Amino acid sequence: MRPPTGRVPFSLRGVLPVVLLVVGLFSLSARCSDENEGGALASGSSAGARWIQVIEEHVPPLKHDRGGRLPMVLWESGGHDPLPESVVRMLLARGLARTVRLSATDIPAALALQRAGSPVIVLDARGGVWPYKAKGNNTEPFSPGDLAPWARAADGFRATLRAFREAGVEVDGFWLDFEGQPSMASFDAVSQSPAHRELLPAGALASREAFMDFRRQFWAQLMSSYVAAPIREFYPRASITNWVITLSSRERPVRDWYDHPHPPLGPTLFTATTPVAYAIDTAFLASWRPETPRDQEHVDRFFMNVLLRQVSDNGWNLQRQAPYLRVIPWIGRWVPDHPKQEVPIMSREAYREGLRHLWLRGVDAMQVFNPVHAGRWEMAIAEVTDATSVYDEMLAHRKFLEKGEVLNFSYPEPEAPSLLWSGLRLGDRAVVRLYDQSGAAGRHTLELWPHDKVTLETPRGEGITHLVTRSQPPASIATPPRPPPVPSP
Repeated sequence: MRPPTGRVPFSLRGVLPVVLLVVGLFSLSARCSDENEGGALASGSSAGARWIQVIEEHVPPLKHDRGGRLPMVLWESGGHDPLPESVVRMLLARGLARTVRLSATDIPAALALQRAGSPVIVLDARGGVWPYKAKGNNTEPFSPGDLAPWARAADGFRATLRAFREAGVEVDGFWLDFEGQPSMASFDAVSQSPAHRELLPAGALASREAFMDFRRQFWAQLMSSYVAAPIREFYPRASITNWVITLSSRERPVRDWYDHPHPPLGPTLFTATTPVAYAIDTAFLASWRPETPRDQEHVDRFFMNVLLRQVSDNGWNLQRQAPYLRVIPWIGRWVPDHPKQEVPIMSREAYREGLRHLWLRGVDAMQVFNPVHAGRWEMAIAEVTDATSVYDEMLAHRKFLEKGEVLNFSYPEPEAPSLLWSGLRLGDRAVVRLYDQSGAAGRHTLELWPHDKVTLETPRGEGITHLVTRSQPPASIATPPRPPPVPSP
């Protein structure tokens, strides 16, 4: 479904203002609407202490070693003050790491993480008209012929990165959330501006769809040149990515929440991609068919498609164009971009099933979107416990996660109760997860090696993991039970 006129595809304009006003994680003055009334999590150190307590009490330590893999990060993990070593180690034991911002004020916090043995991961955000400055009511201040604001931003990053390096901070990852202009530029405003029409090629303004393609490609190149490049000057070994930096192709485009295809996008100076795996209400409101029953089974099928498609389509393109790039998606089960509208929620069981399949499709790490929307602590805590418990479950197959070849990037359509399967192959062994969305038990024949088919069974009503050795009977692995319900703290 095409985005309606005037709506911006794949934007956090609705989500981030809510999150930031509720949790006070970053100060982004350009986003100032508050759609989510009644948020319970206050900003500042008290909120940070509360989240630290919640994680310690409700998230159990991992049972499996994560090896040299980077930990997962949370959107809200407890402020930005320097943490005691005991707290840093508590987080690491659960497969989590506190993040720091791309600001010299966070150097003490970064050093505290480093001293305690934690990787240092930068999570920072820019939005609104960034890197341009708003002028009065002008919401389209960018000019394709004026790159000075980008150059100034890059110089600012270099000054901050230099301060980090001179202080002795070794940064392992820059996982950014920069969503400024021109990624959200208005076709109407640009096409009606003589200055823009003079500078842009005619093809870029031929239609609304053509402009959407142009602005995403132009934005990706600007981000590569003025954000990724300065980081690589100072931290060439770091993992570097940004919100919805993906690889897309005409043959298999990455699609947004409105089901609009992204234009062809190839490798940039970022070292990792960030597809988004959100069971977000925006996708439901854009694409749900009114005649479809609103029972949990159909809702779960719909959101499973949304959850898997960006990671799968991006991964398919990576495998063919740039297999050296990493995959670090944002994940979330409940992302109420439109909190005043009634939208059903994906079940925890289906969401956890989806997370297992993401890990078996080449994901290297995860960023968990866990704000406390409308005071719903139990939802935010469930988000973290589901992510960490599935991470622990999949770490039992860490060698496959590290070196395995992805076997399948296909995924069911929203209306199709078909088989969902994912797997990783390593030599003559493979780990495979199957889930029949019809709920029926069955036997399924898959070609895990060229010209070598294996028949695997699925139980009724749930998924199953099989360890397969070539030319030997497969061994099934019991799925761990779901974590218990979480009370509000």
